[in-house]
Amino acid sequence: MIANSESLKATPCIGIMCIDTAQWLEAQYGKQWHSYLAASYVKQLEAAGAHVVPIWIGRDRPYYDSLMDQLNGILLPGGAVFIDQADVQSRPDLTNDCVRTAEFIYQLAMERNMRASDPEEYFPLWGTCLGMQLLLIYAAQNTKVRTKCERMKKALPLCLTEDYGQSKLFMDMPEKCFASHQHGYCITKESLQEFGLATDWQTLALQKDPAGCEFISLIEHRRYPIFGCQFHPERAAFEQLYACEDTSSEAHNRQGIELAERLASRFVDACRRNGNRFASAELKSRHLIWNFQPEFCGKHKGSNWLQCYLFERDVDYPKE
Repeated sequence: MIANSESLKATPCIGIMCIDTAQWLEAQYGKQWHSYLAASYVKQLEAAGAHVVPIWIGRDRPYYDSLMDQLNGILLPGGAVFIDQADVQSRPDLTNDCVRTAEFIYQLAMERNMRASDPEEYFPLWGTCLGMQLLLIYAAQNTKVRTKCERMKKALPLCLTEDYGQSKLFMDMPEKCFASHQHGYCITKESLQEFGLATDWQTLALQKDPAGCEFISLIEHRRYPIFGCQFHPERAAFEQLYACEDTSSEAHNRQGIELAERLASRFVDACRRNGNRFASAELKSRHLIWNFQPEFCGKHKGSNWLQCYLFERDVDYPKE
């Protein structure tokens, strides 16, 4: 393989953090799996023009530091894990290697952003659902920044704030679109105020749970390229379930897919501004998600995803 320096620069390479294996996947595919990635996150970024690298969880800080020197941005996905002791008591079956991993990633990204003197040195982050909550937990340095809300598994309208047009990336969003919500925790504007985050973070969209609790559904850091959404944009085009009830069917229409495409393309554009690169095409090839094959889990009744990548604890990138 001949390395082409121009092709290496043309396409941003974005890491997606793996998530501790879901109990349903473990029951279906065996207990040897340590982490997984829903393939819809990969497809969402690839459709916006990026290459994708899986980021292993449960490793030491130098692994993430070294990898982030070669990536142009990172996406922290959603998932069911425990954050604090209250979660352990209610769900003792959950694990949380990805929580410590996300903390390393947030710390390293902030270090890079704070010392950046040029836009190309900024390091973009995106958090979806759990990923957004983790970003704000580490920004607040307190797990209590997130609030328990009524569990939702449905499509809800995107309700933009009056001043969302001041956003750096999302000043023009499609109207009358629905987005897929699947969560039992959220973050409110009151929490931003209470934990001193309102100065650095701008709320762009709000929504309410069935009990009327208003929570943030789209947010952006005012200075650095860090973004989060409580909903799941990756589900709009790539998780059209059929073996079980699709509770997000309203998000699969043209407007919902356009919203998801808009968010992904803006994040990928932010990653294009980052100047990191792999040293060679060979090195990049060994890190790409294409070295692994997803499972077709969508054929099973009760699956929440159509395809998933499954990884063992000692997984590694292929050797040269």
